[in-house]
Amino acid sequence: MSVEWKKYVEDPRQVCKYGGKCYQKNPAHHENFKHPPNLSKGKLPRFHPYKKKGQIANDSSQRKDKESVVVPEQHKPKVNEDSLNSNSQTGTENHSHDHVSVLPESITFLDKSMDNNMLKELFLVEMPQNFFKFYETLGDTVSAIEKTLGSVNLEMIGPYDLLAGKLPKLDDKNLYLIHWRFYYDPPEFQAVLKRKGNSEFHIGYFRDSPDEEPVFVASNDSAKDCHITPMSDNLFGAVFNYLQKEKMSSPFVSIACEKLMEKLKKAANDNGYSLEEYNMKKRWAKAVTKTFHGAGIVVPVEKKTQVGYRHLVEKDGKIKEMFTKLQNAKSETEKDSILSELQPVITYANIAVDECDFGTGLELGIDLFCSGLKVLERNTLCSLSSAYSLLNRDAFVKIIETHLKHRRNGPNMSILSW
Repeated sequence: MSVEWKKYVEDPRQVCKYGGKCYQKNPAHHENFKHPPNLSKGKLPRFHPYKKKGQIANDSSQRKDKESVVVPEQHKPKVNEDSLNSNSQTGTENHSHDHVSVLPESITFLDKSMDNNMLKELFLVEMPQNFFKFYETLGDTVSAIEKTLGSVNLEMIGPYDLLAGKLPKLDDKNLYLIHWRFYYDPPEFQAVLKRKGNSEFHIGYFRDSPDEEPVFVASNDSAKDCHITPMSDNLFGAVFNYLQKEKMSSPFVSIACEKLMEKLKKAANDNGYSLEEYNMKKRWAKAVTKTFHGAGIVVPVEKKTQVGYRHLVEKDGKIKEMFTKLQNAKSETEKDSILSELQPVITYANIAVDECDFGTGLELGIDLFCSGLKVLERNTLCSLSSAYSLLNRDAFVKIIETHLKHRRNGPNMSILSW
């Protein structure tokens, strides 16, 4: 941390809510409130996204090109501050917002459909072909499919509810975006299967942009942490991978696992789907950083100028340490001190976004989201909404706004559980 920032953090005065953008000219205001130091942008280090951390690329010739890029005001996103609860609770224990009933008094369901256009209208993303082929492979009827999956401790969720005729009709269409969206599921992750019962283990598609095909199928257990584990290129391979491990867990499911594995193997061969585990080398060839969920992010980076991404000003370990201290804070004073320590990370990331390094804002937003801390939700929304909008990933803006407004934890994320 620079000397200027250290002085700012240790300053006992109250933080001005306008920060570095404060418009106040009154000397009395500046005497009573502290403001972040106005550091020169030219001193910010540029990091090459494909080189090891600490290996700084020479940007003396790039800065001029970079500063000539101006983001039009109309493209800067507007954040709906009313969409977030103002409660400043810091922990994630029993984390849920105050909910009112969002379901109609009389529940009716949408007709069964395998129309991808309807799925995109409801969930804002198209499902890949292997999503439908997997469903067809499991059985001829909904009950047969549910029986097959149940025999290996799995159940269909999310978009599969439309195919099964179990998706309720809702007046507020945004609520489909949180139907089976677990606590640590970022907008990039769409769950389609989960382990039966009270488990929070779920399997879904991960994509970098809402308008692109999924990069891989992954899993997460939100009862444990935010980590997203890539499994395979497609759902056949992901479930095959799951079954290989599940059959070892109990002799009561081993036969059912073997039976389904044979069915999936034949269907995968017939349709040209690989059953191999996902090779992360392909991912790291494109990703600019891992982020706290471990699945990485991919953003456009201009090869010549390296505009598009720079590393956060603090290392991951230091930021995680601040999150832990914030979660364990015993008083408002202690919490404010930690937030002041975190502020330079946010400020420098905002400067990076202003200079068209949109990937930096995305990384910060994902890391804040992965913290699970309620006190950071407003920062999370601001960072992610801005980054997604500037990256033309507008569907993800709607998803994160709705998720943070209704974010809750637990194993049953169906909208019908409200």
